[in-house]
Amino acid sequence: MKPITHLYILSKGRVAAISKKDGSIIWDIKLKDYYKNSGGFGYGQISVEGNKLFIAVSGVLFCLNTKDGSLVWINELKGWGYNFISVAGAGNESAAASAANDAVVAAAVVTAAT
Repeated sequence: MKPITHLYILSKGRVAAISKKDGSIIWDIKLKDYYKNSGGFGYGQISVEGNKLFIAVSGVLFCLNTKDGSLVWINELKGWGYNFISVAGAGNESAAASAANDAVVAAAVVTAAT
């Protein structure tokens, strides 16, 4: 599995990717550029799965590309209000378990072949 080289931050409606190596900003976007009816985007939550960054803020859920912060999709969560949204990702553990299982199977095949 590839090591994670970035941190992702959210503050005052801005999202940025930060290099873990030297702290430099890799990319920086304003959520209001993707959603004009922002009403404030003060704080929220972030979840990362693969190459997708999920931002939950002020009743709106964004999916961004981790590479450059480009918008993948947006969900206004109509009928849910504009409160804080709690986010939990599912799949990271499954991907790690799958990779570990693949490694075990590969090792077994090599052992059986020798």
